[in-house]
Amino acid sequence: MIVWKSDRWGVCRSRIPACWFPLAGTVALSGCASRSAPAIVLFGAYFPGWLLFGLLAMATAILARAAFGFAGWAESVPFPLFTYLAIGILVAGAFDLLWLGH
Repeated sequence: MIVWKSDRWGVCRSRIPACWFPLAGTVALSGCASRSAPAIVLFGAYFPGWLLFGLLAMATAILARAAFGFAGWAESVPFPLFTYLAIGILVAGAFDLLWLGH
């Protein structure tokens, strides 16, 4: 039961029972309980799938920046950081869906 109480300065504060915190932690941390997190075997070691996704997104964003600069389009790109990041995320997402099958 959540009880809202106003203190002397008019600020409302809640009193949440202490037994709810372990339950909230259990629910928040049970995302990968039924199945392990996606991992990729590289050089005999397991790497998380999100790490490969992030590295591929960064590399693609850098390559997109170089390609746009070489083509002379870099000055005409609105919000370049977000544009190149979006290109990197799109390519990495397509790679993740097609090659890794997640």
